[in-house]
Amino acid sequence: MAEPTKQKSGIMGLDPMLGGGFVPGSAVAVAGGTGSGRTIFVSQFLVKGATEYDEPGLFLSFDQQKDSIYANLRQFGWDMAELEKQQKLVFIEYPENELSAFVEQEGALADLVETLGIKRAVIDSITPYSLLYASEEERRLNVLRLVNAVKGWKSTCLISAETKPAQSPEAVPHTVSGVESFCDGFIHLSFSRAEGRRNRAVEIIKMRGTRHEHEIKPAFITDRGFSIGAAPEEKPARKSRKVMLDE
Repeated sequence: MAEPTKQKSGIMGLDPMLGGGFVPGSAVAVAGGTGSGRTIFVSQFLVKGATEYDEPGLFLSFDQQKDSIYANLRQFGWDMAELEKQQKLVFIEYPENELSAFVEQEGALADLVETLGIKRAVIDSITPYSLLYASEEERRLNVLRLVNAVKGWKSTCLISAETKPAQSPEAVPHTVSGVESFCDGFIHLSFSRAEGRRNRAVEIIKMRGTRHEHEIKPAFITDRGFSIGAAPEEKPARKSRKVMLDE
């Protein structure tokens, strides 16, 4: 049986690892620790979709304010505010006191997705939402409800998540929220220390419905955004002095 037409990620070096791109309509956890590049990774997926593939995007922020994210993404030449004006991007903030109402409000979001023809969605980050629930059982149930809700949109959704501290370098990564258990895919972004410096890397832990690579590949953040594979020639992107993204 032939695989479905893939959706290009817009992230240099990722599509070959995915066997051509994402399976349209899939929900994929993108997880890593502080400094791993999660926000840049998922934002690039939206920006490239809107600017190169004519696929409108939806950014749901459970963590940072819009002005902060937009200001930091300008270093890559991404004008998110302009994409909003062109109706190629919708950005919605969920303050902490409104996070618990997300699933109840999901019907309105589903209508928005259908009306605007949203093809790509991002949740950054699911960790604050999951921490609303004290018990492990409540956390898993509500994270599952959220993932099932976004799957109903039929848009490809990347869900940023924070990983737990690794027990050993060989251990399979796990997130604080447990979202990877319910998603179709799980991409791990690492930022490990070796020989006096930190190195980025990307690993696809799972990706249902498609063949994918299992090799851990080196990754870089440059003035063009997130890239995977051989070191690019351009200089690393400078961080804003005012506000820095949780990479």
